[in-house]
Amino acid sequence: MIGRILTVAKREFAGYFDHATAYILLVIFLGINFYFYFQEAYLLGEASLRPMLSLLPWLLLFFIPAVCMRSFAEERNAGTLELVLAQPIQVVEFLLGKFLGVLFFLLVAMAGTLGIPLGLTLGADLQWGVVFSQYLGSMFLISALIAVGLWASSLTRNQVTAFIIGVTVGFALYLIGLPTVTLSLPGPLAAVAARLGVLGHFSNVARGVIDLRDVLYFAALGTAFLSLTYFAVMRERLSRARPAYGRLRVGVLGLVGIAIFAALAGAQLRGRLDLTPGKVYTLSPPTADLLRGVDDLVTIKLFQSAELPAQLAPVSRDVDDLLRDLDATGGANVNLVRLDPDEDPGAQEEAGLLGIRPVPFQIVADDEVSYQERYFALAVQYAGETQTIPLIRQTADLEYRLASMIRALTRPERPTIGILTGHGELSLDAGLRLARSRLALEYDLVEFRVDSTTAAVPDSIDVLVIAGGRMPMEPAAGEILSRFVDDGGSLFVLKSGVTADMQARYAGPTFDPALDSLLQARGLGIVPSMAFDFLLNEQVQVPSNFGAIVVPYPLWTLAQPASGHVIVDGVANVPIRFGSPLLVEVEDSTRVTPLLTTSEGGGRLQTPLSIDAMQDWPAVISPGDGQISEEDVTMETLALAYSQPDGGRIVLAGSSSPIHDETLSQSMSGLAGMVFFQNAIDWLAQDEALISIRSKDRAPPLLLFPNEWLPDLTRYGNLAGVPLLFVLIGVLRLARRRQVQQRFFTEGGALV
Repeated sequence: MIGRILTVAKREFAGYFDHATAYILLVIFLGINFYFYFQEAYLLGEASLRPMLSLLPWLLLFFIPAVCMRSFAEERNAGTLELVLAQPIQVVEFLLGKFLGVLFFLLVAMAGTLGIPLGLTLGADLQWGVVFSQYLGSMFLISALIAVGLWASSLTRNQVTAFIIGVTVGFALYLIGLPTVTLSLPGPLAAVAARLGVLGHFSNVARGVIDLRDVLYFAALGTAFLSLTYFAVMRERLSRARPAYGRLRVGVLGLVGIAIFAALAGAQLRGRLDLTPGKVYTLSPPTADLLRGVDDLVTIKLFQSAELPAQLAPVSRDVDDLLRDLDATGGANVNLVRLDPDEDPGAQEEAGLLGIRPVPFQIVADDEVSYQERYFALAVQYAGETQTIPLIRQTADLEYRLASMIRALTRPERPTIGILTGHGELSLDAGLRLARSRLALEYDLVEFRVDSTTAAVPDSIDVLVIAGGRMPMEPAAGEILSRFVDDGGSLFVLKSGVTADMQARYAGPTFDPALDSLLQARGLGIVPSMAFDFLLNEQVQVPSNFGAIVVPYPLWTLAQPASGHVIVDGVANVPIRFGSPLLVEVEDSTRVTPLLTTSEGGGRLQTPLSIDAMQDWPAVISPGDGQISEEDVTMETLALAYSQPDGGRIVLAGSSSPIHDETLSQSMSGLAGMVFFQNAIDWLAQDEALISIRSKDRAPPLLLFPNEWLPDLTRYGNLAGVPLLFVLIGVLRLARRRQVQQRFFTEGGALV
């Protein structure tokens, strides 16, 4: 049986490459794919296949029906279908052979796109587990659409008609899961439509997680349409008056019904393979340890309306997975309660007492827009205290938020973080509002000011933060802080050695003798110069005569992790604006660990200097000839961790910008700055339980090519090189085929 299937598959596969049409389709598919991918990927600057995957389903929607339309329609139109089926081969074997032949051809097409991830490795450390999952998800989608295309081809003798049917049915499968459709359906029907939609299942696999529910869905979809294809072929061979035809129809309808039931009921299955770096979609070991170590029962209550809007369906699925993991891991220590306030007045009253209110969602039905209120909230309760999440909007940091709530409720005593003020530093009410909202979940926050009556940092303060400062500290303040560290306290210094004036477009050096003395006594220092990075930086908008334009700004660096230290392990690039390099002259190198550095395109500029974003930066960096060489660049340390033998700890960063409200709200990398800040606070407080959970990074790595010509090589090597390779293969194969045919006819004529 397998031999006959493979024979048909080989015949089908080879048949594509015996015609120029197949090569034309491959070139069009790859050309469109490469063109739009590199347009978006280089704009985003991310080493990810997501731009390709966002286009791929729509490209395959037309490409696969075009490939499949000849499979049965051409056989039937040429009269060869009955001839083939008259051979000692079963219809099922013939059908599976056709399926595999088309699949092999499309595998060749997808293999042509492998130049993208291979090219990305020239500029980033690619997440290969995610790439594997994305290609596997593409194979699932391709297999399902092949089944649809074969069914469409089996219905008609006309290839164009088969193409139109295949595109229409495929589009319908895409459409039923989209919000534009589900929002207009009643709640239960919308949930069914969301589960039957193709794109939702494809996006789940494409994120790097192979979930059993998605695998079952695509298997069910392929089985359903292959069964319909089998029926379309067999019905022409059987008389409708014979019992065999009735049994065939019942059997096929039964298989289709089972496939639909499996696709819907499969949502209750559990089982997934997380291929993301750090397993970001899997419960972290620290979370499991936290749950197992609590002294009393932790109750997690999910307030969820039965009929949630369709746009929350993917979020609801992830929430359900996470809560099930927490419940299973916590065992007797966790009590998971699910409540529907819409149906249970008691649950509605309890939600109100906890400050949880229904949220209005837009619903489109019968060409009218209305708003319906729904509950989707969480409450964590322990020992009579409660913390809540009034509305679950996304699940990217939900595990961390729940773990931090549980830790805050179960911790016997919360550490205290002091914020130094009085010298123009950022304060809890000016510049640190966003940071305060995060830290307040786990720590008590107080402002600390040194005056003439201050003799020492209070014992109640575990970590003291110095964020910026326009004025130098008094010598007495420096001595107080130095004693604080010597006595085992922890200090977090975020301060630049320069002062930048954006309006004047000028930056000059700044000095703080008391703070400098504290750092120098430990072999550390802040260099009064400006760090730059012309490879890895943020972009700024600059007004021009034609409106605002976006340009790279080397003085707004995106610092990359410099080590595997727990503070930066898993942290994405941190925005450091107008930062200063750090000086390290510590005799015992084991006391110091670099945390953040510039890229290989970084360095330092002496101040004073112009900070105009539109100036010729190569000329500024290399004043001689304006050509940046290896002597002009070096990787500069922008943050470090220091440990004293007596237990005192210091984290030093060359800028306060990572935690400034402006950076956190404006920068696309602002979240990484907050994670770095929170991780550093945890390490300084010697409370590292939540660091690995918080540092789960779902963002793809930044795309950073070391040479200017590599981006063009990657782009045009794929955009032009790969399609031309298929053209060359096609020309050679078709030319050889023509020669063989001519030789056959010539020799045949000679025999006659």
